[in-house]
Amino acid sequence: FNVASEAPFVRPTWMMGLAGMLDGFGTQMGSGCTSGHGVCGITRLSMRSLVATGTFMVAGMAIATLLVGVLS
Repeated sequence: FNVASEAPFVRPTWMMGLAGMLDGFGTQMGSGCTSGHGVCGITRLSMRSLVATGTFMVAGMAIATLLVGVLS
């Protein structure tokens, strides 16, 4: 049973580590995590959370599109 061969996009370990560090940096910089802003902040109609969640979504889509194009 080899899970790695069934995964559609296998990424190197260093890339996953870098992504984790960037996520932690973004959490510190954005004064909260993506889930906190997206779930709690938006329900409170916090402008800061609305902007942060929109930024997370746009940046995530852009990076995913870039990585699929570059690494495929």
